Amino acid sequence: MFLEPTSLSANALLMTETVERHYGIDPKPLLDKLDMDPALMYKPGARYPTLKMIALWKMIVEETGDPCVGLVIGSNVKTTTFHALSFAWLASSSITEELKRLQRYFKVICSMPLDLDIVDDGTHYRFEVHYPEGSPMGPPESIDAFFMAMLRLCRLTRDDDFCPTKVCFTADHNRASISRYTDAFSAPVELGTPFNYIEFDKAECDAMLSGRNIELAMANERILDSYVQALDPDKVTSQVRGLLISLMPSGHVGQEEVARKMNRSLSTLQRQLSSEGKNFKDIRDETRRLMAEEYIREGDYSLSQIAFLLGFSDQSNFSRAFKRWTGSTPGDYRPVQIEI
Repeated sequence: MFLEPTSLSANALLMTETVERHYGIDPKPLLDKLDMDPALMYKPGARYPTLKMIALWKMIVEETGDPCVGLVIGSNVKTTTFHALSFAWLASSSITEELKRLQRYFKVICSMPLDLDIVDDGTHYRFEVHYPEGSPMGPPESIDAFFMAMLRLCRLTRDDDFCPTKVCFTADHNRASISRYTDAFSAPVELGTPFNYIEFDKAECDAMLSGRNIELAMANERILDSYVQALDPDKVTSQVRGLLISLMPSGHVGQEEVARKMNRSLSTLQRQLSSEGKNFKDIRDETRRLMAEEYIREGDYSLSQIAFLLGFSDQSNFSRAFKRWTGSTPGDYRPVQIEI
């Protein structure tokens, strides 16, 4: 169990490789100064303390002398950088699903407290990044890199012409370099805003992606749930969610069955979930809803098949539950979309 925030070591690999390739700077002295073992960068799933990553960012900005180095680093993200989250992202049915997965599993990238919100205003999705009151703020260059990496991964699954409608950053020290931001994102960019966010056209985000593969996406989500559980083994919510995903087709998704699989009494499971501010029914409903939305968007299964996959006794029970979760029937929810 990690007692302090940590970040994927692959983040450091992305940073140091970019610095060496694009700026001709040997990163080894920087890693040595921070006592960061370079071998960890090549070990899948390994992590560094986030405070050391923040210090590495500051050193890289100083060494390169480039206030926009975060944009350069983010544009060089690889499909392996974010562990299984990258592969779940690539197998998602839409960019909307990609953003939701990023929101759910951001702790895999960095466990520093952050509030990530997806706001739907009817025509746009706004992916917001908020620092909780009293929590340390990451360097602004890391936010530059984060949004740039998001766009890069979106373009891998969509096309190179995909771009946000607006990008906003709280930091305003780079006003002299604003043209580099607008060129990088191919969108209007504002600096000095109250919070960081990147905004996308809703219709483009909801469009189905030709490379979608729901089985591959779910398989990688199980890996992600196990990984998050390893970061915080006392967190039972992730364990329950992972078990539910595997148990749903059998129909055995009651609390008693899950408690038995976890070698806990029912009262112990309820008490542990309550201590995390959760209850079993909410976790089961949320997991079923997320999976149902993705199955429906993908369009490869009939409603009766989806009901079976989610552990419902029949289609009518599933339809009633879906109406309760989303306010619409499964048939109404399935949009008519053009595949890209």
